[in-house]
This record gives sequence, C-alpha cells and structure tokens, in this order.
Amino acid sequence: MFNIKKKPAAMPTLDRLPRAFLTAYVPADLLHQPDQLDALHACMPEGQRCDIQPTSAASGPAPDSEFLLSLFSNPADLDPLADRVFAARRAGQPMTLIIAITGDRLVALGQWLERRASDQRLAGIRLMLEETVADVAQRLPDRMQHTTEDNVIRVPLSTEVENSPMRNLFVFSPSTHQLVARIRGFAQNGVHRACLLGGPGSGKTSMAYYYYLVRGLGQFVSVNLLAENTRDKAAIKSLLCGHVAGAFPGAAARTGAFTSARDGVCFIDESHDISGPVMETLMEALDSQQYLPFGANTKRQLDCAILFATNRSWTYLQNAVNLDEFTRMGAAILQVPELSSREEDMIAIMSTLLGKLGSKCTSWKAPTGISGAGWELIRNCRWHGNVRGMVRVLEAAFVDTTTGPAGQVIEATEIQRGIELWEPKTHHSHQIYAPSPSA
Repeated sequence: MFNIKKKPAAMPTLDRLPRAFLTAYVPADLLHQPDQLDALHACMPEGQRCDIQPTSAASGPAPDSEFLLSLFSNPADLDPLADRVFAARRAGQPMTLIIAITGDRLVALGQWLERRASDQRLAGIRLMLEETVADVAQRLPDRMQHTTEDNVIRVPLSTEVENSPMRNLFVFSPSTHQLVARIRGFAQNGVHRACLLGGPGSGKTSMAYYYYLVRGLGQFVSVNLLAENTRDKAAIKSLLCGHVAGAFPGAAARTGAFTSARDGVCFIDESHDISGPVMETLMEALDSQQYLPFGANTKRQLDCAILFATNRSWTYLQNAVNLDEFTRMGAAILQVPELSSREEDMIAIMSTLLGKLGSKCTSWKAPTGISGAGWELIRNCRWHGNVRGMVRVLEAAFVDTTTGPAGQVIEATEIQRGIELWEPKTHHSHQIYAPSPSA
C-alpha cells in the first residue's frame, strides 16, 4: 500500500475571487487605515464580498459589481463612475452608484448634480451625507437597493407662465421613485382622475405636471380654488367651463379651464374647498363627461384628465362633502411622501440650493456646505412645511453665515435659528396639515 498524501487546497487567486457585490473607491489616506474599512466588509449581506479600490482607480477597468461606492471623493471626479452606471443601466444591467460625501463638500455635489441633470445623464445614483466610515457602513445596507427611475425630472419654474425656464426636480429617495412610477402608470393606462395628497410644499404641483408630461396631450391648466370665489356659482362655472359672449352684462366670451386643457390636464389645487357651487359644477362634468359653458345652449365633451390636490388628509375630504358627491369624484390616490422621510431628496435639495445661493454672492464668502451637527438637525426635523420650509430655513442660515463671522460651512447654530423662524416644532397649522395615518 502506498500512502498518498492529498495536496492542500490551493488558495483562490485574485482572478478567481467571487464577484464583488460592492466595489468601494476610497481616498489614499483611508487605504492605510484598514481598521476603518473593516466596517464596510462587515455590513455586506451574507455571502457577499466588498472590494476596496483607491479613488484613482475609478477611471480604470470596469468592475463586475452591482453596487459602486464613492467614499468621500471630490464630486468633480465622479463622472467616470456615473458614466459607467448610466451606460450599464441603459444596457439593462442593474448597477447603482452610492455617493457618500461629507458636509463640507455639499455645494460641490450640488454643482455636479445640476451639471449631470442638464446633460440628462443622471440615473442610478443613491446619496449619503456622513462624516465617518462607520456612519457610512451603518446606513449602507439601506442604500444597496436598486431603483428603476432616473434621478431627475425636468419641470418648468412656473406651470402658469408660457415658456417658463425649466428646473431640475431631483428624485433620489425610494418613496419618491415609487410615487413617480405610480404616476407614470396612471398616465399610461387611462386613469384620468386622481387626487394628490401631501403637506404644503411637498411638490404636488410638480408631480401633477409630471403626469401631464407622461400623458403627452393638450395643455396643463392649473386652477387654485383658494384664490377663487368658490361661493359664486357663476364665477366658478365661468372659471372651469367658460362662458359665452353676453352671458352677463358686458361679458366677452371666455375659454374655461376644461376647454383650455383640451385633452391635457386640468389641475385643481387646494381642492379641500370643493363644496357648494364648486361641487355642483364638477358633478355636471364628472357624471356625464360633458360640461355646459355659462350662458351656452350646447354642452361640450370633457376630454381632459382632472387631477385634484390638497394638503388635507383623505379623511378630511371624506367628511367635507356628502358621500354621494365624494364617490362621484372617482379619484385614485397619489400620496406624496413627507420630506422628513426622503433623506436622499433632502441631500439633493440642500446641495443644489446652497450652490445656487453661493453663485450669486459677490462680496460675501459663500460656505461650501454644512457641518455634521447642522445636518443632524435637518435630518431629524419633522418639516411640516416640506421642501418650502427647508428652503426658507437654509436661506436664513446661509444669510446668517455669510453676514456673520463667515465660516467654511453652515453651523448648527444657524440651522437651529432658521428652524425656529420657519419650522417651529409646535404650531396650530400642524394639525390641519396632518397626513393620512397610512402615509
């Protein structure tokens, strides 16, 4: 008998290592601190591997990874990774770039986002604003999820002004992606009545306009019931249905919102005030898909989609009118998520806003971002005023920083002062604008 000794199993060579689930590109100084990078390895899903590469390798050979992480890199150097992800997604390959930056580079990130959005090459991006590798690792599992939507929608600054300049509506948070997909499904599949629910400043008008863009027909006509005399039947009928010449003394013919929209979208904002004459006028149109201009003898076909929007809860709307009137509205629900649940959207809004504010400075020295403590205040704020409220807070903090002992970043003191001015913790209107329990 011969004793045959088995050869020891060969160690896997680099070219035989299993595919990395995440490839992290890190600055040179962190490469020499492996104890910090251990946190990235530890947060990987079971059986998945993290590959660490220097930032300088970002423009090298493409990694075979589902997720790429740019860790604390200069945003100006993100193009090679973003281009790779953009191309992969266009080819049907799931790939996502997670950008983790520190607060002092927030403005640089905003400038990069605006440029990529203007070039229509912004997709497959997730955002993180953290100060340490440990903080990144703690929240990284939540970011390692692919999204199917692009990160930007182009909408006009004003939907009421013809040829209004366009702006970038950034879409990064998963809940916003879900809403965008739902709106697109409504527009593509013939859902022509819907109600957008969301707090003040949450972006209902922009989302309604996105529905119109997907629908691709007619005109977008907006009616704000808060600005109208909703108790005057003739005025409301004229506003929505139009009137003929001579309908009342000295009246010239008027094209109402339904006719102006044609087969596009009539957006009825502040619709919690739908009652009395408004409801009577709507019932005529919604029941039979026809409407009668004031003073006319012949009805016209209602061809436009009708989107309602309100900052009240669905329960409030149900209780505002009788059930028969309520059910005739036939509106499906589009819940716009509160800003406080959309962290990645907050990062995009902050970075681009601070970049725009800084670009207008001549004698002031604009800050490059926000401190870690300042970001924690923003991250943990309830934001009853949603985007509008956060914009006011950041504007106030920006002015206080640039007119005071200017620092490199906006500190927590300035953020707290802005919150006290524009986003108080307690206010009588908070109960009015309370979201639905399911939101």
